[in-house]
Amino acid sequence: MMHKPARILTLLCAALLGGCSDPGAGVTAAPSTDDPSTSTDSTGSTTVAPTTGEPTTGTTTGTTTGTSTTSDDATTSVTDGEEAMCDVWQQDCPDGYKCMAYAPEGEPAFVGNKCTPVIQNPGKVGDPCIVEDGWWTGVDDCDYGLACWNINHDDNTGQCVALCSGTEDSYDCPGSADICVFWVPGIAHVCLQGCDPLLQDCPDAQGCLPDWASGGQQFVCLAEYSFEEGQEFDPCQFSNVCDPGLLCWGSDSALECDQDIGGCCLSFCDITDPQCTGEGAECVSFYEGREVPPAFADVGICVLPG
Repeated sequence: MMHKPARILTLLCAALLGGCSDPGAGVTAAPSTDDPSTSTDSTGSTTVAPTTGEPTTGTTTGTTTGTSTTSDDATTSVTDGEEAMCDVWQQDCPDGYKCMAYAPEGEPAFVGNKCTPVIQNPGKVGDPCIVEDGWWTGVDDCDYGLACWNINHDDNTGQCVALCSGTEDSYDCPGSADICVFWVPGIAHVCLQGCDPLLQDCPDAQGCLPDWASGGQQFVCLAEYSFEEGQEFDPCQFSNVCDPGLLCWGSDSALECDQDIGGCCLSFCDITDPQCTGEGAECVSFYEGREVPPAFADVGICVLPG
């Protein structure tokens, strides 16, 4: 059988500004649906059953107060200090403002971009940060070209990360090991640290998980929100609510999982040295039925053989 990830939102955390949050906090779009190649993610915030892996494709309807809209999704200029729509690639806001992703409060994912103010002495890449009111506002204390990511919804704190630069067809990240993740294409693109799921070589409190926006062809470091849960075979709704080294996968892939729920935390494994603990489980390629990137040819997941 074809093994598929559970319908989960990977919670990347606030794509342009949001950040990951704790499960159940209702956050932004996380990736994944049954088809790992599609993901809808929204704000980069993490919640149970979110939307992070699957970058949302629709354009935003933005309700900001700018003037002179030039097209349906075009930018507007800011007049009288008011916020207005902008182009996240062009970063075409007036001095003192940066172009950030935002969502109306209550929405699960980013819906558009707007100009938000940059404070004096803003945070640099890697610095702790805070978002004003919540991930959806697009207002934070990070510098130009940066966004507050991996947000803790309890206190609205996170870490400043770089936004992707360039264009949709030719983009880049300042860090050589960073990967441009298209959280919500056309709206939110953020640079996250690349990693190896078998090494789990991410900073503390982060797990190495698939970038579903790339169809799982890349792995990036995401805030981990398992807290006291998230052990192997625990129920889950999002990828980042499992402990590092585990991934939220379909419950029918392990006998130990509750078959009445959609997802359960299962272990990554090395195909060249398979070690699985589940009854009858085998180390099956993570890319079963899909293109296998050479760098991750040994990456497997412990599931029941199909």
